[in-house]
Amino acid sequence: MDLLSKVRGAGRFGRKLGSLMRIVPAIVAVVCFVMLVVSIVCCTVIWRGRTDRKTAASWSGGGELSYRHMAVYAHGARALGEKSPASYLEYGRSLSKTDVYNIRKSLQNVVDISNGKRRRSGDVPVATEGFADCYSSFIEADVMSLRQQGSLGDDKSATASVYAVGGNFKACHLFEYMSGGFLPVQPVDKYQIVINDALAWRFYSSYDVVGEKISLWNKDYTIIGVVREHDGDTPRAYVYFECLEEYCAGLDASFTPAVLCYEAIMPEQVKNVAVADVRNSVPGYDQSNPGTYVVSVTGRYSIGSIWDYMMPPGSTSDLLRDYDLPYWEVSAGRAVASMFAWEIVAVVCAAMGVVMVTVIVVMRRKSGLKQGL
Repeated sequence: MDLLSKVRGAGRFGRKLGSLMRIVPAIVAVVCFVMLVVSIVCCTVIWRGRTDRKTAASWSGGGELSYRHMAVYAHGARALGEKSPASYLEYGRSLSKTDVYNIRKSLQNVVDISNGKRRRSGDVPVATEGFADCYSSFIEADVMSLRQQGSLGDDKSATASVYAVGGNFKACHLFEYMSGGFLPVQPVDKYQIVINDALAWRFYSSYDVVGEKISLWNKDYTIIGVVREHDGDTPRAYVYFECLEEYCAGLDASFTPAVLCYEAIMPEQVKNVAVADVRNSVPGYDQSNPGTYVVSVTGRYSIGSIWDYMMPPGSTSDLLRDYDLPYWEVSAGRAVASMFAWEIVAVVCAAMGVVMVTVIVVMRRKSGLKQGL
C-alpha cells in the first residue's frame, strides 16, 4: 500500500512538474516581451530628450541641403583647479582663438568651393557664410547678484559654471528661452550675460530678470536672457570669450586661454564629407594619433554610432580621460551609454523570447504527437 501511494505521489509530482515546465517558457517569453518594450521606450525617451540631435536639421530649415553638426574638443591646463581658466598648451593638442579663425577660414573655403564661389585669399568674411560655427571655454567662478532690494531667492552669491563663448553659439545649442535672448554674434555690449534657469531661480526665484546686474570677475554684467538647457540643474552663465581673455590678461601670471570646444554646422552634399573637412581644418590633427577629439554630433545616437562609441569597452573613456569636456558632451556620453545598455537588454530579451517561443512550439508538437499515439 505504501509503495502504491508513493508511485501515485510520484505520478502527481511528475504531472505537476510537466505542467510547470510548459508554463515557465510562456512566462519567460512574456517577461522578455515586456522588457523588450521597456527598453525600446527608454531608448526612445532618451533619444527624444537630446536636443542636440536636432541642431543640424533646425539649421537646414526643411530645405533639400542637409547639414552636419561637428564638434572638436581640445586640451587645456588648469594650474589651480576648476576655478583656474584653461590655458593653451601646445600645437596639435590645444586650440587658441587664432586657431579658431584658421579653422573658420579653411571651412569657409570648403563651403565656397562647394557653392562655386571664389574669393581672393585676403577676402575673408567677418561672419561665416553658408555655415555656422562657435567656440567656447569654461571655468568655475563666483558670481553675485547686485540687486539691493525687492524679492531675492535663497542666495545672493553662488559658484557657477561660466561658459565663455564666441561665434554663433545660439545656432549650435537649442536652448529653451525662459526670458530674453542669447548673446548677439557681434557684441553690442561686451559685459552682457545669459544665465540658466537654475541660477535665475537661486538668485531671484523668478525667470523674469532681464536687466538685472550680476558681478563676475570684479565686473558688472547685465542679464539679457534666461535659458533652460535640459542638462541637469547646475548654475550656469554665458559671457563673451573676450571677457575671459580680459580676465586672464589681468592675472598676476597672464596667459592665453584655451578654446576647449569648437563647433561647426556644415552643409553636406555627400554623407560624412563634413567629418573629413573639419578634421583636415584642425591645426596639427593627425588621424593616426589625434591630439584633439573630433565627433559628429549629428547621427551620434544611431545604433552604429553608439556601437562605435562604446566598443571596444572602455576605449572611448580612455581616449577622453585627459579632456576637460563641457557639460553637453558629458551629458551626451551618458545618454549614449544608457542607450547602449538598453539596446543590449533589447537584444538579449529578443533572443531569449525567440528561444522560449521555439521551446513552446516544440513542446506543443510533442504533446500533439503523444495524444495522436
